[in-house]
Amino acid sequence: MNTRDVMNSALYPKTIDNIRRKDFPIYDTLPLTTGVLEYFFFTTALGNSFLRNKRLPLAGTEVYFVDEISAFLPFNLTTVALVDAFNELLQRSYLLISVDGRVQCKLPGLDFFEYMQVNSVLATATALDTHYNHLVRKLPIPIMLNSTSSFEIKFVTTAAAALAFNGINMRLVLGGVQLDKLDSFYYDNLKGNQFQQVPVTYYQTVPIAVATETTYNLFSNPAQAQNLYSQIFPLSDIQTFQLQNVEVFVNQPDVPIEPSTIFHSRIQNILRINLDDVDFYNSTIQEFLSVFAMFQTVLTTTPDSTYLDTLNVRQSKTFRVPLVVPANSKVNISLTQPATSLGITGDITVALRGIETRRVA
Repeated sequence: MNTRDVMNSALYPKTIDNIRRKDFPIYDTLPLTTGVLEYFFFTTALGNSFLRNKRLPLAGTEVYFVDEISAFLPFNLTTVALVDAFNELLQRSYLLISVDGRVQCKLPGLDFFEYMQVNSVLATATALDTHYNHLVRKLPIPIMLNSTSSFEIKFVTTAAAALAFNGINMRLVLGGVQLDKLDSFYYDNLKGNQFQQVPVTYYQTVPIAVATETTYNLFSNPAQAQNLYSQIFPLSDIQTFQLQNVEVFVNQPDVPIEPSTIFHSRIQNILRINLDDVDFYNSTIQEFLSVFAMFQTVLTTTPDSTYLDTLNVRQSKTFRVPLVVPANSKVNISLTQPATSLGITGDITVALRGIETRRVA
């Protein structure tokens, strides 16, 4: 054998190999459209490779493991109204992934949307100071898309968001590992297991109705719109939850106020998690408070200039010790705000991220 053959001898599949592994992100692009609230990704026929590179179901020779998710609108958020509408994508929209008729995850937009925010001065010309926010939802447990499975990857949004971003393409990217079958075989994703683990974000969005001291009791009311929550407690007899990461996200009110005042007000909020009458968490949200808001003011210059200032703070807390929620256990989760809290008519989203373990039906 020559040098080339020796070096390449371990780099090509052999007769005993039946799988080729590769890092292979898959993507699809759909335009948001006024009046359309549901979008089904990876169902359009391939054609323009700048729009998509995969259509589901997978070929019989492929298995795919999704371990991260991101989405992007190629659009600058240049006005107060657009930031308000984008918060609808973050807090009142969700991505639902189902495999073989079973929901694998329901993620709020704030988990996976990347966006371009700006600070700007508008006078005789426009000066922009743009900032790109790179956000990817890393999954602690991959979602398996089997070659023999059926899939539904659905994005659900609101009428206000669809109207504000009418005609803007939403690109959804699923990152992960693709397995190419070199020999035909059946891949059993459950492998006879009695239980299955899936990545989840338990979230709820609640309106800020008053400035007085108020406690929001979370994850306890099933009589609300499906886009505002993903889970209620107690859990069923066949599921448990391991809480690994938490974020509290606050948006701008209907009549915007200076954004830093929202952050300074909300940093005093207290998150309480009580399991079976034992306090497992009771502290302020300073470590995991997020705010995305824009404020417009007119500068007293000649000529008068409109200044747009955006505050974007995204942070979350990963617990040193994961908080385990047993099946059918007593759970009380609340967020308490002090008096004179800001900003009224805005929204709060509490996101609990982790792993759900459930019995295989």
